[in-house]
Amino acid sequence: MNTQTKKRTFKLNFFDFLLIILVVLILAGAGFLIAAGAAKPADQTVIEYTVLVKELPEEMHVTSEPGQSVVDTIKLGSIGEVVSYKIVPATFDAFDQDNNVTVHGVYEDLVSAEFTFRANVEKTDASYLINNVRISVGAEVHFRTPDFIGFGFVTEVREITEE
Repeated sequence: MNTQTKKRTFKLNFFDFLLIILVVLILAGAGFLIAAGAAKPADQTVIEYTVLVKELPEEMHVTSEPGQSVVDTIKLGSIGEVVSYKIVPATFDAFDQDNNVTVHGVYEDLVSAEFTFRANVEKTDASYLINNVRISVGAEVHFRTPDFIGFGFVTEVREITEE
């Protein structure tokens, strides 16, 4: 009888190496998915922003009701709801060359409309985003409500704190 036992050595072949790599990749992917799922979603901020639609004909009779939804007419996504609107005089600035001054005037047959909208936004460093539409003072907004279609420029943005 043979009492000696052969010591078996472990050899790492190509298929074993591929199996180890596959297990490591699966574990890394699972760890990434768990970490991504545990990350907090972006903080939602509520803002009210005012859009000035300039130089509309007086006969246009602009109307809009609070609570109506507002849709961006370029990207076709919701950009909030109407809070209020008001009609204001349409104004212009002109330079008086005789006196070297800027003159502020009012159009007699035109009006402007100020729409105030409220929306949940994603806050960035320089602006706010609503469905990939940038909202900041001076930004151009193309929008429609059930009663009005137009475009204007953002004149005011303010954050609303929930009380």
